[in-house]
Amino acid sequence: MKKFYDRDNEMELLLRLQRQSYSDYSRFVVITGRRRVGKTSLVYRLMQITENESVSLYFFVGRKTETDLVKTFADEVRQKLEIFVPESISSFRELMQLLLECGRQKKFTIFVDEFQEFANINPGVFSDIQELWDRYKKQTNICLIVSGSIFQMMEKIFKDEGQPLFGRDDCTLRLKPFSTDVVCEILRDHNPNFTNEDLLALWTITGGVARYIELLMNNDCTTKDQMIHFVCSNGDNYFVDEGKKILIQEFGKQYGTYFSILGQIAKGEVSQNEIEGALGMDSIGGQLKVLGEKYNIITKKRPICAKPNSQTVRYEIQDNFFRFWFRYISRYSALIELQNMPALERIISDDYPTFSGIALERWFRCRMMESFKYQQIGGWWLVGNRIKNQAGNNDDFEIDIVAESLDGEVSAYEIKRNAQRYNEARLREKVAVMQRQAFKGKDIRVMGLSMEDMEIRF
Repeated sequence: MKKFYDRDNEMELLLRLQRQSYSDYSRFVVITGRRRVGKTSLVYRLMQITENESVSLYFFVGRKTETDLVKTFADEVRQKLEIFVPESISSFRELMQLLLECGRQKKFTIFVDEFQEFANINPGVFSDIQELWDRYKKQTNICLIVSGSIFQMMEKIFKDEGQPLFGRDDCTLRLKPFSTDVVCEILRDHNPNFTNEDLLALWTITGGVARYIELLMNNDCTTKDQMIHFVCSNGDNYFVDEGKKILIQEFGKQYGTYFSILGQIAKGEVSQNEIEGALGMDSIGGQLKVLGEKYNIITKKRPICAKPNSQTVRYEIQDNFFRFWFRYISRYSALIELQNMPALERIISDDYPTFSGIALERWFRCRMMESFKYQQIGGWWLVGNRIKNQAGNNDDFEIDIVAESLDGEVSAYEIKRNAQRYNEARLREKVAVMQRQAFKGKDIRVMGLSMEDMEIRF
């Protein structure tokens, strides 16, 4: 994808902070977000926009010795700032002090990519930066931007009170995947004749993550079948390796336990008791808390209007890519080991209508959230009970989406891939039961949503 999509708000913020750095005193900006979401591309775009106005330095912290890194960084400084950098400089502290001294006379931006890797190279760098930044910040005009894709490490570096760089950043920008509107825009640019089935597939597989979308678009995979085929292609398969790479980086040696938990959630084992029973583990409360509160990989679901301490909790993987990866790639790893990718492709294609039905529900929830018109959006289900429907059959009572607008209007939605399967009478039955527990005295609008409605605006 050659076109730069979206990020208008983020770019406006970065430009404002850069201007403040140059007109007032130096600013320290931290950019976080999951891997492949577009952090580096965002700062590159900033550099392009401002290249005629200011100099920008790019430092990538790779797995090298500190001396090797500094040698590479020094070459960048000599070329861009056109200043003398002694060959004897071998530590990042020395280079940073030289840059801060230069910042007394020059205005420029420094972008340090994969900043958290200093922890593996020389953890003392963080204390060095803290000392130098505190000394020079008010005397210089530098915009220092650092980014990192290992969330746990970036959180520890900047949010842990015991760490030297705690409280030193002027702004932390957490980059999120593309919105549903932007996903539509990208697919339309690459395939003007796309169907909603194609759009749902792009959303289901990538979750709006920039790099995953870019891979599919650059390989002319703009239809559902093309996307599934690309994911299951032989050879050095990006999608096959990606999930494991990310989670091993985040969880380290403990990744096996987290893999097992996420695998069960991806299968539909949604309560803590069900997950523990399936895995034969006594308690996974701590791991669920880490996955939810620390990494934002999973989220808790309670019936709408349920009390916060309610035990009626279900867990779901909220990152679409990880849902897809655990459902198919991790689960059928034996096929991948045998290089039997055609079999994997058949499994995904056959199961896709069921799996994408859940993704369609999430799509509509995101559309609602992105409208900023609601005070609460959730689902509802009758816990521990089954009620006879009009046909006299026992059935679980569950409503896919219940949304309350800012002005108090409540709507209940049933989500079906096929609009003809929507049963308004059945939904009204469920709503009548829900009204006895929530939204008493309020009229509730009922509506069906299907794939035909994917670009609806709420």
